[in-house]
Amino acid sequence: MAILFTIPRQKQIMLGAWTEGLYSAESQKLQPEKLDAFESLIDKKLSIAHYYRGWEALSDPNLVTEFEILGRHKWQAMINVNPYFFSQCPASDLPLYKAIATGKCDDFLRRAGKNLSQVKQPFYLLFAWEMNNDLNAWSVTTSGSSSQDFIDAWRHMHQIFEEEKATNVIWVFCPNIPDVAATSYRSLYPGDDYVDWIGLDGYNWGTTQSWSEWISFRGVFMSPYTTLTEIAPTKPLMIAEVNTTDQGGDKGNWYREMFKKEIPTNFPKIAAIVIYNEDRTVQEKVNWKVDVSEDSLQGFKDGVRSRYYK
Repeated sequence: MAILFTIPRQKQIMLGAWTEGLYSAESQKLQPEKLDAFESLIDKKLSIAHYYRGWEALSDPNLVTEFEILGRHKWQAMINVNPYFFSQCPASDLPLYKAIATGKCDDFLRRAGKNLSQVKQPFYLLFAWEMNNDLNAWSVTTSGSSSQDFIDAWRHMHQIFEEEKATNVIWVFCPNIPDVAATSYRSLYPGDDYVDWIGLDGYNWGTTQSWSEWISFRGVFMSPYTTLTEIAPTKPLMIAEVNTTDQGGDKGNWYREMFKKEIPTNFPKIAAIVIYNEDRTVQEKVNWKVDVSEDSLQGFKDGVRSRYYK
């Protein structure tokens, strides 16, 4: 039985996706046909093309070409880059973010800024996304850095990019859920002058993990959404990664609830939502693809059919 919700009138929300294979780490090539196929699958044109690169790609002219390719498909590029030490940002006795903040990687950052100044269209940059997630090698605590080191690194990188005329960068501060005291959102936030958008990553893991249970979109996001929008009340917010498993509940209904009820009525500051569409069964015992079943795909299509999502 279809679930009917009344969507209030307000601005449209941009819809985006990462889909498996859009960027191939093996061949190091962009494969836009993968996102074309995803659009056909869901019967919806997307606004945002999301993918992941190591941060050394920021100085690679091929990245500018990739953004141009995405632009020809009428997608706005959204790229996540995780920092690390490498030849152009060599390791020292300083932790990662302290090294960046104190200029140890400036030659690379200036090359990156010069390269990105060639980008003609605005693009979303999620630098060190989920920096509060200790499972990430680049997280603040795992890298041995402090919250202030992270803020200083972000601001330093931002300043260099501005000096190099990389003016089309849309800076997105995107922690993971939940907000934890040791690396709280507030302690990591670089400040309104250095952030254009705020973002959140979160998932319904259902019963796929020993520690997880089925939880609604509202249950995943309401508390961190409230906290982050209080910290940066003037900034637009994106859900930068989201999806649900089908283990432990009704995946199709979860999509309908998210798109048709929760986001329009309970999350007014969300201006973009980006789906993570990949089978992670081997890595994490969970399949995030929207077409795990015919019902889950239909639930997704029902949800995004509205003109509310563009």
